[in-house]
Amino acid sequence: MSFPVVGKVSWEDRSQDPPARGCFPIPPSKTVLVGRDETRNHVAFADPVVSRCQLEIFSIIVDEEYNHPPLVFVRDRGSSNGTTVNGQIIGRGAKLSSSRLLEDGDIIGIGGHPHLQLKYTELSNAQPSYTLSPLQRQEIELFKDRYVVTDRTIGNGGHAVVFLATEVETGQHVVCKVHDISWLSRTSKEVERIRQEATLLSTLDHPNILPVKAAFETQQTIYVIAELASGGDLFSLLLRYNRLDEWVIRSIVRQVLRGVVYIHSKGVAHRDIKPENILCGVTPQVPYRIMLSDFGDSGIAGPGRMKSTVGTRFYRPPECNSPGHGHDLSVDIWAVGMLTLQLILGYEEFPGLDSVVFKCQGEVDTYLDLIFAVLSPRGLISDAAKNFICDCLAYDSGRRPTARQAFDHGWLQDPESDRKMFKRLEADNALAIAKTS
Repeated sequence: MSFPVVGKVSWEDRSQDPPARGCFPIPPSKTVLVGRDETRNHVAFADPVVSRCQLEIFSIIVDEEYNHPPLVFVRDRGSSNGTTVNGQIIGRGAKLSSSRLLEDGDIIGIGGHPHLQLKYTELSNAQPSYTLSPLQRQEIELFKDRYVVTDRTIGNGGHAVVFLATEVETGQHVVCKVHDISWLSRTSKEVERIRQEATLLSTLDHPNILPVKAAFETQQTIYVIAELASGGDLFSLLLRYNRLDEWVIRSIVRQVLRGVVYIHSKGVAHRDIKPENILCGVTPQVPYRIMLSDFGDSGIAGPGRMKSTVGTRFYRPPECNSPGHGHDLSVDIWAVGMLTLQLILGYEEFPGLDSVVFKCQGEVDTYLDLIFAVLSPRGLISDAAKNFICDCLAYDSGRRPTARQAFDHGWLQDPESDRKMFKRLEADNALAIAKTS
């Protein structure tokens, strides 16, 4: 599916007489690099005040149906003079700075260059498919001193819509997940599930888990405020690049498993790990920060617990296909195996999986052999990756590795030079989080 240009940036350099002017488009699911070095940027300004690598502007397609307008962000690329939006500095000098969501008419400035300005204009004609109800507009007034909820939507699912919001204290963009519970009994399982997600996430503290900032409940609605993941989700990442290099996939899976190891140590299973529930925290590039989100289907493992058949079917292990059949933390390991397979396949559907119901290990092996036979001749999958996937996709849940054992697999740890690189990148991510928190 092709998408129209989502925006444009017009620029004016008033240091010249007459002023120099121009503009450049922001294509869908693309990144535009801006700086002084013509060989490393799409748009170059030959001015010593502009850093060689000044900033990047990138767009995120939220959904293919265009129910929600695309998002466009700007991020400083470690420039010496910094980058501003509407006069506010958004980054300077750091290896990894946070991204700022652009709105129509925003002015992007290059620190120390008073004569050069860039103006963003939104061109998307996507009309919002969801709006706050009159009652919800009254309810959000109750916490407007902390968070201001806008009319801009960035996602939806079930009876929840995700709106863009602003944190009053910091001025940072956040998201507000609005759950309409007016049609439900306040003691229903669905309401309890929503409360569970908000409560659980508020107790988790890990770089690879989406942070929840606050939650508010009225008679009709539950509002959950969370960090805005400016890089989109893994689904949009696959849409952007179509296929990822294996070392990039390894970095993603490492970070996902770091989050899984953490929640499993708390006795919590996610139960719905899939590309749409894994977010890119900073920018649509890896190996930047990856976060697990959407814990609405999570559960506490224990005797007689976790017997519901939640989870997207393709990522759900065989033991979850039978109602009332118990399962444990290993459900997430199966999902990680399927996630890894999807990332290696790229922006393609699992061939024939919609008609497959695995009844034994032999059927799992036959299916994997079919996919490996397609990927291997094209050099798209290594033997170590195959081994990792096969370990995770054990039909018998007792034969699957634990999250820690999966993280320690040679595919994610060897050779030592790669392990050192991954650790260094993960340390950089942790440092960037500490600086912005």
